Amino acid sequence: MFTDRLTLLVFVAALGLLLLVLEMVRRRALAEKYSLLWLIMSVVILLLAIARPALDRIAPMLGIYYAPSALFVAGFVGLLVILLYFSAVITQLTREARIAAQHIGILRERVDELEKSRQQFSDEK
Repeated sequence: MFTDRLTLLVFVAALGLLLLVLEMVRRRALAEKYSLLWLIMSVVILLLAIARPALDRIAPMLGIYYAPSALFVAGFVGLLVILLYFSAVITQLTREARIAAQHIGILRERVDELEKSRQQFSDEK
């Protein structure tokens, strides 16, 4: 099934990643929506490692002359996609945190004003 050690190593690593992601989702350490990209990437690498003839045909089209190296290229591209996705998520969360902090500041100011007016009202009595 595996013609060289590198393909076997990549297969074992991708299988380990797949199992790790599934375990993290099971333990609720990783949200399902974020695990999807990791699962897709590990399955694609597993399939490429298993389907060596397909990998042997795809690699030369990409200018890669040692087919198992294409597995690393696929993994690298997958990681770039995941990094881009998480950068977009972080950007959105940063915006939401800034807006929430602004709302908290406005509410805190309103509470302070209400406490002052209540204090003034109780002092007048």
